[in-house]
Amino acid sequence: MCYFNLVLKSLEPLGIRQAVLTSQDGLVIESAGNSSPEPELLAAELATLLRNSQALSKSLGGSPKRFSLATEQREVLAVVFGRYCLGAVVDRTADRKSVGNELSRLALRLAKTL
Repeated sequence: MCYFNLVLKSLEPLGIRQAVLTSQDGLVIESAGNSSPEPELLAAELATLLRNSQALSKSLGGSPKRFSLATEQREVLAVVFGRYCLGAVVDRTADRKSVGNELSRLALRLAKTL
């Protein structure tokens, strides 16, 4: 089993539906979960959101570090570090704060590895 998969598995007990580690070009490095959207779609969309937020982030005085996208039933939480993005899809009823904290913790851990 891949090291990154073991790392992402720590998100599953928190109720994530899908999680991905992706590079800024939208390629899946690793994924966990088995729900929609497919990991490739989630990774591509995270990369697109990240690229499209660059101009706004610069006008705010920096670069994107985290972002979320919510619908009536689900939410995507994402943390950006280096040239990578770690994102997770959760139900709106999930403990989003715990998932966000775990994503941040994992990003710090992965930043030392990647």
